[in-house]
Amino acid sequence: MIRTMIVDDSGVVRALIQGILKNDGRFDVVGFADNGERAIRRNEELTPELILMDLKMPIMDGIEASKKIMSVSSPTIVAFTSEDDVETGYRCLEAGAVDIIKKPAVDKMEESLLNFFCDRLAQIVMSRKKTNGDSTETNIAERESDESEEKEESTETNVDTNASNDNILQPKETFNAVQISDWIRHDYKMIVMGSSTGGPSTLLEIIKNMGPNFPLPVAITQHIDAGFDEQLAHWLSTNTGCNVKLAEDGEKARSGIFYIAPAQKHLVIKKDASGESVCQFSLDDSEAIHFLKPAVDKLFTSASEIFGRKLIAVLLTGMGRDGDEGCASVKEKGGYTICEDEASCVVYGMPRAAIENGHAIAVKALADIVPHIREIIGQ
Repeated sequence: MIRTMIVDDSGVVRALIQGILKNDGRFDVVGFADNGERAIRRNEELTPELILMDLKMPIMDGIEASKKIMSVSSPTIVAFTSEDDVETGYRCLEAGAVDIIKKPAVDKMEESLLNFFCDRLAQIVMSRKKTNGDSTETNIAERESDESEEKEESTETNVDTNASNDNILQPKETFNAVQISDWIRHDYKMIVMGSSTGGPSTLLEIIKNMGPNFPLPVAITQHIDAGFDEQLAHWLSTNTGCNVKLAEDGEKARSGIFYIAPAQKHLVIKKDASGESVCQFSLDDSEAIHFLKPAVDKLFTSASEIFGRKLIAVLLTGMGRDGDEGCASVKEKGGYTICEDEASCVVYGMPRAAIENGHAIAVKALADIVPHIREIIGQ
């Protein structure tokens, strides 16, 4: 079971979260703290694997507590926040938290959403343990959950049976330098990216490495809760020095700008009124895909229809399989697909699905993605 500590100054919230985790069966709540200073002490005493960290607390806030905890140990810290304190939540990512999650209200959440909440936490912890080389077995309920998700996310005939001993999956298709050179050209028009759990910090690194003068427009779908989108764009812009904004309906994309899909809207790309293959954004209010809105598949597929071989798609960390079909469409139409590798993913779900199904042309560590993009676009 996942040893978990809940840090929140509200006894009601602590009891609520404890009840949710206890009912799930994969979590062992080993302790509580009602302020950051006490959380530091309890972390040393209890050595939790997972810390759910409130942000605004007396004596010491969650940001300072996260910094001090991460300086002496390496638990998985997930920041808990509400819509009125989202900016602080993103700052907690800088302090060492791996994700930011809206505090659940059990009286307003369906059972499926509560299950998703627990799955998200479990997958974050398990992915980090695997990345850090910890192969310790978990309880039966957790293993069954992992096996169930693997069945959903993979096609048996595409699983790489020659994976190395550390279980790092290899792409189904590999390309040598000569073959890769076929994709190096100067006529790319657009880059699309998709991310979910662990995405904000990943996007921060990528956008910072691309810089404010990047020669192509970049459209991004990040799975995000309502009320978190504007602050995400602001946080990314402030910390990268780049122009990061929410995409607007009817807006034409410009080079050097990073466009984020608004929460609760699919970001899609269409031709402008002239019929030319010029990127014009449309905010689509159609049904959710994979229970997600915005969905990466929507962005990738629509962009592939417009740009074909002139498109680069990048699929990053996240739970589930959103983006797999989109990568398939991009590759089918001659575009270039890059998936983040297992070792650098916070949660290796979305890239894994595309890699196992043969929809990744390149599989790269996070630090190598931007240099590879520059190579492909001939910059």
